[in-house]
Amino acid sequence: MALRETEADRFAPIKEEIARSLARRGIKPGDPSKAKGVLRVTSEFAVSRIVQVYWTPFEASVPGRSIGLHLEVPDPKPHWAEGYISLDYTNWVFCFHERSDGDVQLAYYSQYEEPIEAIEGFFNLSAWYVLTATDLTWDDIVVEIDPELDWPSHLQTITTAETDKAVSEALKKSTIIWLRWKDDGIERTMPVWFVYDNKKDKIYVLSGERQQQIPGAERMRDATVILRWKGKNARVAEIPADVRVIEPGPEWDEVAEKVAEKRLNIPGMPEETARRWRDEAVLLELTLRK
Repeated sequence: MALRETEADRFAPIKEEIARSLARRGIKPGDPSKAKGVLRVTSEFAVSRIVQVYWTPFEASVPGRSIGLHLEVPDPKPHWAEGYISLDYTNWVFCFHERSDGDVQLAYYSQYEEPIEAIEGFFNLSAWYVLTATDLTWDDIVVEIDPELDWPSHLQTITTAETDKAVSEALKKSTIIWLRWKDDGIERTMPVWFVYDNKKDKIYVLSGERQQQIPGAERMRDATVILRWKGKNARVAEIPADVRVIEPGPEWDEVAEKVAEKRLNIPGMPEETARRWRDEAVLLELTLRK
């Protein structure tokens, strides 16, 4: 049953916070049949959940309307998390898994008085009890939004804005990106150091020096840039990019010197390093397709 108009207005802050939480973790819509896990955001009414903690069962109920968060990972054994976000009643988060004997076991549960705390609690608890338990990350999850929630277009804008902001921050603060590309039909993925030109919105990657050899760099014309939060095992975004090989000449000299200035532990002046690179390195310019 869809939320009535007045209730939809009341739930707007909750839906916005869920949209921001999805964006912060880089979770996007996709095909559940091709994903390793799915997060479903649903409209709920009169939820009643009877669970057993050790030998004592108890009932957790959300009598009115709520928004449900359901993370499901089927393999290697089913693990899932449920969150029920309410404006008027206690909020609940449950994490379950299937035991080796086929029975269902409650791994953890928590209750929250404030819905915003419950949303953050759901993402934190499910990351540990569902994703870590199955050796997955948020990268492996797609989201499905229940049409009955009337998910307005501006929430997609929030998600996009949050992602763009996170991408910009990651490019400015990180020194490493992950690059995925195909070389002679072989898909390769590796971390590479890079320089980001904020004014031109370009990423520059060098291949050829001793510390960084990128197979097939001279043939690369497109790639996927994978950005992660610095110091965390969480993806910011995965963005396709056009790749251009910069040929030796005035542009090469200008860009290579900027790259050399940012490269640590290299003896000599940046212009000397750039001249040496001209004979032994490939300089790539990446443009993200946003």
